[in-house]
Amino acid sequence: MQQMESVTVQGVAPWMIWIWVFVGVALCAVIATVYKVVQIVREEKKNRVAEIERIAQAAIQAKTEKLADEISDKVMKAMEDKFQEIDAKLSHDKKELDEHDQTLDRITRTLESVDANIRDMREGFTCLARGTIASLNHQMHNGNGDEMERAARELNDYLTNRPISRMK
Repeated sequence: MQQMESVTVQGVAPWMIWIWVFVGVALCAVIATVYKVVQIVREEKKNRVAEIERIAQAAIQAKTEKLADEISDKVMKAMEDKFQEIDAKLSHDKKELDEHDQTLDRITRTLESVDANIRDMREGFTCLARGTIASLNHQMHNGNGDEMERAARELNDYLTNRPISRMK
């Protein structure tokens, strides 16, 4: 052993150099392995994060679609209810308008009949007034027979030929 120890390069025996080389190579192999394991762990972590993000995105998408469907259903139900309410109100209003139209038609026919009766009465009063004036003139002037005959004819024509308007 002393012989081995005698051969040294600046106080270092060759076997020590081989040990240091072996330890250095082993250390490099360990470092390379640790580096590779760290890369694999990082890659795996990245893959897991990506998978978790994908799952989260899918869950968010599913929840969003479900909420959108629920909201859409609620909005549609509310709109249907509102439209039914509006339809009911419109039907009620239409029925009232139809009743008002019928009443208005009845009133219009009544007013037309009243107008016809008023025209008829006016014509009658005019004939009676002419007859009365003719009678008064006859009394005052003694013998104005033509005027009396004309008034009598007008009154007779009015009474016999007038249209009879009745309220409808």
